[in-house]
Amino acid sequence: MHKDRWPPVYDADELVAEIQALTGRPDFESLFYEWRRQDSTRDVTDVCQGDVVTLSSEVPVIADDGQPGTIANDSGTWLVLGNTCDFERDLTDCRWTQLAPVVDLGGPDLEPTLRSALRRYTQFRRFYVPPWSNAVEARWHVAELPLTVAVDKRAFPSAIRVQARMSFRAWILMNACLVRFLARDDGRYAT
Repeated sequence: MHKDRWPPVYDADELVAEIQALTGRPDFESLFYEWRRQDSTRDVTDVCQGDVVTLSSEVPVIADDGQPGTIANDSGTWLVLGNTCDFERDLTDCRWTQLAPVVDLGGPDLEPTLRSALRRYTQFRRFYVPPWSNAVEARWHVAELPLTVAVDKRAFPSAIRVQARMSFRAWILMNACLVRFLARDDGRYAT
């Protein structure tokens, strides 16, 4: 007996339309960040959801043999996915937050079709992260959402440095993409 796919828990067409509206401006990438590190000499002690941060650490995973393993995060860059309010909570109440590794896909020679898909945010498992500093200006980066990891909040700010802070518009986009990633049609009964 054929069963239908379980639907997403959101209106898929409405979410796609919202993502398109958020990314439809030609100057969207220039408006992505509220500030970037090279634009500011301030030290940042607060952390917000959507911050681009640096941390020299590998991505912990469970390998194909079921044993702990790691994947290199060559860029050393991460995207904060954990809620901003969790950083204000006492460690006894909320000790952990979540980060997704930011991966460098390549430079100007990256395939135009992939560049277009990234700019339109049509890839469900990846979140395009526009350049956050002059050092990565000509590179294409994505946060790999399936590789999200937990991190102890005590690592901030001593081991983890905030490089850029998303604008409100970019933050809404990130959350729309997270909902799409986590709550999409699961396809469990697809034929």
